Amino acid sequence: MACNKKQADAGEAAASEAADQLEIVFINDGHVAPYHVSWLAGFEDAIVEYNNKFGGVSGHWLSAEGSLEKMTQQIETTINEKPDVMFVNAINTSAVEPFVRKAQEAGIVWVAVHSPMDSADYNFILGDVDNGYAQGMAMGALSKGQPMKVGIMLGQAGNPSGEARREGILKGLAQWDNIQVVSEQPADWDTVKAQTIAENWFTQFPDLSAISGVTDAYLYPSLAIAQNNGIENVTFWGYDGDLPILEQMKGPDAKVKADILLSGTREGWNFVQMAYRINRGETLEKTYNFHTPLVLTRENYQIALENGFPSDIPVFDVVKALEVAQNGYLEFGTDSIK
Repeated sequence: MACNKKQADAGEAAASEAADQLEIVFINDGHVAPYHVSWLAGFEDAIVEYNNKFGGVSGHWLSAEGSLEKMTQQIETTINEKPDVMFVNAINTSAVEPFVRKAQEAGIVWVAVHSPMDSADYNFILGDVDNGYAQGMAMGALSKGQPMKVGIMLGQAGNPSGEARREGILKGLAQWDNIQVVSEQPADWDTVKAQTIAENWFTQFPDLSAISGVTDAYLYPSLAIAQNNGIENVTFWGYDGDLPILEQMKGPDAKVKADILLSGTREGWNFVQMAYRINRGETLEKTYNFHTPLVLTRENYQIALENGFPSDIPVFDVVKALEVAQNGYLEFGTDSIK
């Protein structure tokens, strides 16, 4: 039976109202590490600002707490709830692959976070190989040709993002004949494991020159052990842009020499901006590269350039990095929506 005009108008109004609503769900692999804390806080703050300005924006995050089983359950529940956009930082992309099509059939936009998936609607990636390469190149340039023995703390086996960071770091270090990688060990994104590894390295390699981490989370226990034991000959090279680590880059005697400016706060804000743009029908590239410059002090950047560091690698000084790391709205707030 044909519907009357009143029914048609009501249907159009309902469709218009639905289009004006935006519900976002972010499923993360954890929530305890400092990066995760700022990430989730940035996500929540951005939802509040976007809702206050545009209306109809809501969302929440879920933590799998490192459990693949818990993550798959959360994904299935989320699909049944039918949000508009879901961001998934998969512990294992192969394991969550069957859920992508289910989400899409339910009308949900799936954004794969950090580890790209061909089946996803969009990929939000970090340029991990390039970032790792920048860290390795900075280490080599700032060594000024002096011999260095380096230990690298890795991510979790099978995690594409962690493996890409390792690939980039090794690629960068390989450009320097004076650098020797004495150990590579996975810490599984776990600060307790990182502490154990650092303790072992300081004992096993008394002439260790540097610790490179694929996440800033590893630097907290490593720095504490070095400080508590009066170890002065080791420098630290991070990846995340955590505010406390960036703060430890200040001053001529700083032991943290470089970091990669992700910043959980920035990333959380960027998620909400991206979801809003998708929901209002903008055409975006399938793969989105989050802007993640290397961070060096101004003095060390000049030294690095004088010693062969590539001038085309994007670098922020510590002051600028701290400003944007703390204030995600500067780049991804509602004023960025045209």
